[in-house]
Parts: sequence; structure tokens; C-alpha cells
Amino acid sequence: MARIPIPVGAWGNISISGKRGNYRATARFRLANGKTVPRFRTGQTKEAARNALLEHLTEMREQTIGGEVSGSMTVGSFADDWFTRWRESSNPPASTVRTYRASVKWIRAELGMLRLTECTTGRLEKGVGRISDAHGQTTAKQSRSVLRRIFADAVRLDALTTNPALGISTVKEQPQEVRAMTAKEVQRLRTAARTWEATPVTANKPVRREIADSIDVMLGTGVRIGELLGIRWDDVDLEATPPTVSVMGTVTLGADGGGMQYQPAPKSETSKRVLYLPSIAVEALRRQFEAREFRAETEAGAVFASETGTWRDPSNYRAHFRQVRKIAKLDWVTPKTIRKTVATTIYTADGLDNASQQLGHSEVGVTAKHYVQRLNIGPTGVVGVLDEWLQSAS
Repeated sequence: MARIPIPVGAWGNISISGKRGNYRATARFRLANGKTVPRFRTGQTKEAARNALLEHLTEMREQTIGGEVSGSMTVGSFADDWFTRWRESSNPPASTVRTYRASVKWIRAELGMLRLTECTTGRLEKGVGRISDAHGQTTAKQSRSVLRRIFADAVRLDALTTNPALGISTVKEQPQEVRAMTAKEVQRLRTAARTWEATPVTANKPVRREIADSIDVMLGTGVRIGELLGIRWDDVDLEATPPTVSVMGTVTLGADGGGMQYQPAPKSETSKRVLYLPSIAVEALRRQFEAREFRAETEAGAVFASETGTWRDPSNYRAHFRQVRKIAKLDWVTPKTIRKTVATTIYTADGLDNASQQLGHSEVGVTAKHYVQRLNIGPTGVVGVLDEWLQSAS
């Protein structure tokens, strides 16, 4: 049977020869190129010779495998290192950095003390299951994706030979029924927004009272909150026929905090789109344009800027929106509900493809599954068919 070779960066048994006052410690060391070479050190005693050789071999090991990753490294430590490498090499959007950082946090909590070599597919899947139980299916789904990336990097760096995360079962989110607003509910929301704007302000700091117009813009476009707050006056063309708005970016929190920032690339490349504006959105933007003359120009040029003229925080916008929906007695409605309502309206009148394009989705299936309220109504064409058939049968 062939002898198992010494691992790269390691050495074999140490042998000691010589006589008192002049001992020689010898061992065979395997270099990075796979070649095995003898190394030795001397000493006045056997222990001194052995220690001198061990120090020399340890230095050689550092030179040979310096920077390499061992399978004995913990998942938590490797995940942190991976996150740093990923962020420095790919220049990701701030929103993605925050998502991945959160995923690494939950992975460290549930799997961090395991060694890389201890991570079987089953153990990783149980860890993802614990993340799902503690933080929800969406978080678990993101963590599964990050785990696949982390262990792919471990394979690339020779810490593992296979990626155990590839076999983790898909996290299936429980489907939720899509509910769109009715025309009467839309009117109640718009009326409530105007009522909220007319309510006297009791806060010591100024509050921008323009949520009614922002809701009308969402109703006329179906844009996401980040896209709404990222609309700049340079993106709006009210003189075109018909008027348009270009969705070219989104507002997001900085990767490391530090306030809101404009992200030129929206959620996906298909999110970049030019939308034709119906009258409800045109009138809202005209009102904002006229009001613009009575307040200082914002540094960002945002249509719906914050009270201080900076990019508005979507979280603060949602807080105001919740106050409006409370007045309207529509506690189930969120800004995303408006997006679903727009999609359902377009789908009903003009088909699923146009609804998907309006929302900026890369796949029609996403629109169909998550944004369109299905109406179980039979086709109108069957009326004539059944009448004709029944008349012939009578």
C-alpha cells in the first residue's frame, strides 16, 4: 500500500541523532509545490535541537500556507471574513450590504461555533430552520442564499472540497392572498390623507404635509416607496404628451448608517423605466411644483424631500402613512397595497404583461404571484355561447 503523503505545509516525524553537546534534529517538510525536502537544526541538547527545528518548521509552515483557510475554522469567523471580501470586491448597493450583514449575524448566532468541516447539509438546514422560526421565512430565505455563497468561497479557498449548503432545501414562504383596494377604499384613503394634512401640527419641529400628493403619485404609477422618494424634478416631464416620470433610482439607508442616500440603480435593472402619468399623478406633481416656489430648493432636487431638504427616510414616511390609514379605517393597507392595487387594475383591463412592466418586475411570475388579486369570475363570452346552445336545445 502506498504511503500517505505528508500534507502541504506539514512535516513528518522528528528524528534526533548525534552525541552530547552536538545533537541534530531532522524532519521531512512538504513544500507548496508538493515536493518533500529534509530540514534540520542542531542544539547542545536533544530538547534544544528539537525546539530549534520546530520553530524553523513553524516558520516554514506560515510561509507555505500563509493566508490559506483551514477547515477547522469556525463558521462565524469565516463568515465575517467572507463578508469583508465580498463587500470589498463587488461594491454592492447599500441595501444589499445591510441584508447580507443581517444574514451573517443570524448565521453566526445559529451556526457560528461549528467548524467548517463539521457542517453537513443536514446541520446547515436545521440552522436555517431555526432562523426561520426565530426571524421569519424571508430572513431564512436570505440566510440560505448567503450560506451558499459563504461555503462556495470555502471551496474556492480549499478549506472544503464540496459545498454542503447547495443541498439546503428551498425555503418556501407561505403564500398570502393578494388583496387590492376597491375604488371606494381608494377614495377613503385619499380623503383621509387630506384630513391628516389639515390637522394642526403640535410637534416642535416642522412636518411636511404633502402625503396626499405622494399617495396620488403612487396610485398613478405603482412605484415603490424608495422609488417615490427618489423621484427628482429632473426625472419629471410634465410638458410631454402624455407627461412622464423616469424611475432612475431609489432612496435607501447607507450601508453603515449615516443617513439616507440616493442609489442610482433601483432594485433591479428592469426597475429603470419611464412611466406615463395619468391625470391624478400629473395634478399632484403640478401642485408640488407650484409649492416648490415657496420653499427652499432641496440639495437633492427631490420632489418629496424631508423637512430639512434631504432625502426622506421611508420609515418616517411609513409612520405618517399609518396615521392616514388609521383615519381612513383601513388598517390593512400599506404603501405596497397601493402597488398591488395598481397592478390588479392594469391586469384586469390590459393584461398581466403590462402590469408587470408598469411595476418594473423582471419576471411576469412575480407580478402574478405577489401583486395581482385574482378574481374568480367566468369569461363574459360564455353568455352568448350558452344562449345559442340552449336555444338550439329547446
